[in-house]
Order: sequence, then structure tokens, then C-alpha cells
Amino acid sequence: MDVAISVQDVYKRFGEETVLTGVSHDFEEGKIHGIVGNNGSGKTVLMKCICGFLLPTKGKILVRYKEVGK
Repeated sequence: MDVAISVQDVYKRFGEETVLTGVSHDFEEGKIHGIVGNNGSGKTVLMKCICGFLLPTKGKILVRYKEVGK
């Protein structure tokens, strides 16, 4: 199993509002993945963190073993 993206215990807060709470998942290379959830559950915020548009408040995201935002 080769991990393309690793999300490790990610939290994201905007002021007093916590949007992501302890999200962890490994996305394997070469597979198709989907992120499913209700409106307002944090799907877009997670994707923005993975892309580097937003930095996590806590935790880390690795893309091909390099930490996003470093």
C-alpha cells in the first residue's frame, strides 16, 4: 500500500467554531476516493487543507510524504 495523502489527527477552527475534529485517513495512490457528508460537515474545509489553501489548527497533512504548509 503506497499512501499518496495522509491526514493525521487534523483539527480546524475558525474563531470559536470547530469545523474539523481529529480527522485521520490515508488515501492510497491509484485508487478513487470520495468524501461524503452532510452540508456543513467540513468536506470543503478538509479539501482546502489538503490543497494547502488553509492550514490545520492542529495535526498534519502529508502529500507524498511532504507536509503541507512547510
